[in-house]
Amino acid sequence: MSFREKSAWVTLITLIVLSIAFALHVPQPWTLRPASSPFMFHVLLLAIVAFVVIEVVAHVVIAIFSPRDARAPKDERERLIELKSIAAAAYVYAFLSLSSVFTIHFGANQIGVGYLILLSFIVAEIVNYALRIYYYRRGF
Repeated sequence: MSFREKSAWVTLITLIVLSIAFALHVPQPWTLRPASSPFMFHVLLLAIVAFVVIEVVAHVVIAIFSPRDARAPKDERERLIELKSIAAAAYVYAFLSLSSVFTIHFGANQIGVGYLILLSFIVAEIVNYALRIYYYRRGF
């Protein structure tokens, strides 16, 4: 397994775990009218800091175990994998974020739309890294 595939695994798992942890703290997400509170901002800030710390520590550990692979420049295959996965994730993000804005017609408030746009970004990044792993595994 290459350094970039390990990196994609780390990012994918971290995104999923922290997103689930954050979603468990959103008050009444099914109503699309979550209340504005400083607590939610602090939880979001904590999730972002935790994401950065986990990513940095994991990438340092991965780079220690394979230093030559970590310093190697991206080849054509890796650039193609990155471009294809980003392109698919961009369509997912555009569709989900536009759909999030339309939830205003179903009674969502601004906070709810903000959470849904954040969720659409997270889902798009999960698609991005899942496709990278798929393409690396496929041998593309």
